[in-house]
Amino acid sequence: MKKSRNGVRKKRGFKIAIIIIAIILLIAVFFIFRQKGDVNLAPSQPTQMRVGVGNANPSITNLQAIPNVNLNPSPSTTDALVTFTARDSNGANDLVDSSASAQFTNTGEPTRTGTCSLQSTAGKEKTYQCTIGMSYFDKSGSWTAIVNVSDSQAASAQSSSTFTVNLLRDISITPAIINFPTVAPGDTNVLSTDTTTITNNGNFEAPPGTILATAYDLIGETNPSELIPTANFKIAGSFQSNVCGLGETLSPSSPITLTTSKLPRGPSGSNTEAITYCLTSVPEISSQFYSATGGSSWIIAIN
Repeated sequence: MKKSRNGVRKKRGFKIAIIIIAIILLIAVFFIFRQKGDVNLAPSQPTQMRVGVGNANPSITNLQAIPNVNLNPSPSTTDALVTFTARDSNGANDLVDSSASAQFTNTGEPTRTGTCSLQSTAGKEKTYQCTIGMSYFDKSGSWTAIVNVSDSQAASAQSSSTFTVNLLRDISITPAIINFPTVAPGDTNVLSTDTTTITNNGNFEAPPGTILATAYDLIGETNPSELIPTANFKIAGSFQSNVCGLGETLSPSSPITLTTSKLPRGPSGSNTEAITYCLTSVPEISSQFYSATGGSSWIIAIN
């Protein structure tokens, strides 16, 4: 009887253990399914997205060719036009109109700058036109045009091209009449009262040996049968102060090269040359005025 009770107790303990294990398993399953239920039942939440767009450098998409420039003679200046188109990926309005600029450069020459203005806007592009003033003495040959524009972040674009400035040969000569003091037969080495001033109104340069003088006899205004021969005169440029001794002797109606004279280009005051004259001897002639006028006027020319 005692043994039977022990058996019952063992069976009862085993059942209790089974029940406890089952409860634990049920609790575990409950939590597992509850967690899965949380994933399935919770709604998706909005996620914000953010991208920072930086500044894009502008670019010059077109710099129009500049035609050859024909300079106006002194004292005028010549306006040359430059047209270019710029693009900005951030938008045309990101380009700063006041930053548009253009300049002309040539080694050893003053840089020429001008003003630019907005001409048109299309899409992400703007077109500007610039006006640059050039001087009459600006060197002939190839020049470089450089254009620039910046955006609102100070990023800039630049482009360049070349163009040609044509040669301008233009001079003016003053005074119209060269006078000598009153002379007497037998006088020698009489300097002229006036000096010829040659002004270079262009951009060419006349080195020594390129200025020519053509002279004619001075004919008596009252008695044209008397004259002062051309060969009685000498001429010299600014390199020779002793015109009466070392000047070039003139020859009737034949151009004489002035090796002592040159004509530079440049701004007013640096673009002139002075020519002096000497009457080396006065022949035995009557008292009257002697002159070379009309078709016999003396000629100063550039070779």
